[in-house]
Amino acid sequence: MKKATLVAVLLFLAACSKPEAAPQVASLSTPSSGATQTSAPQEERPRERLDMTPEDLEALQVPYDQCMAKHGLDRKGRAADPGRPQPVKEELDEALQECEKKTPLPPWEKDVTNPEAVDFANRVVQCLRGKGVRYVEVHNEPGSPAVSYALGGPNNDAASISLGLEHAKECEIASSRK
Repeated sequence: MKKATLVAVLLFLAACSKPEAAPQVASLSTPSSGATQTSAPQEERPRERLDMTPEDLEALQVPYDQCMAKHGLDRKGRAADPGRPQPVKEELDEALQECEKKTPLPPWEKDVTNPEAVDFANRVVQCLRGKGVRYVEVHNEPGSPAVSYALGGPNNDAASISLGLEHAKECEIASSRK
């Protein structure tokens, strides 16, 4: 129950994201001395934003789902057709490797590659505590792509979870403004 609640909270929190404006960079093109470009432009992974609705998040997931469906798999790597046998490890690995570039990144504020992500999570935790959430802490699990926060404490305090979920988006948006 504890792990399921934590997963539900993390999924909810992933759905509450703020837009991160992509930096606009000017560039100049100069003709090279007869050399031709051999590499195609890199496809950039989509990124979630703090202010995204569940519908926005679902739309962001569509290219990944389509890529997996091309391999006969659903979002979780299971056979999409109930009559089809489950994929062998090699098939799943191939699909995941191809489709990874379409997997949405977490919001920049929560991305582990962002040096300020833990500070952001601490601001959210302080905001939630200010709203009366008793059991909330920064959650920075090794290997996770995002820094977030966990609600409910070791006993899954229902009041902390429901109050935290009620104020999470508000606190994330306020905390993103520093």
